[in-house]
Amino acid sequence: MKYVYPAVFSQEDMGVGVIFPDLPGCVSQGDNYQKAFDYAREGLSLHIFGILEDGEKLPAPSRLEKIKLENNEALALIEVDLEGFKPDWDRNEKH
Repeated sequence: MKYVYPAVFSQEDMGVGVIFPDLPGCVSQGDNYQKAFDYAREGLSLHIFGILEDGEKLPAPSRLEKIKLENNEALALIEVDLEGFKPDWDRNEKH
């Protein structure tokens, strides 16, 4: 299933930060905009997967015109497809 949520990108001293206004706690960061976008997609996938696994309801995405931006911020829609998605929760564990 596909999901689309708005993300706010902000230029920071250490790179580009990303927040999802509709999903508190779903944040990401990258060295540049492309990496930040890629990490935002991964973070959004994991966040949505966790919400659904917990049996909770996803909030509706905000309308873009309702999101207020600061001078150093940009808005983008992030789409993820969770069909067949399986997070690699233990990729850092040794077997």
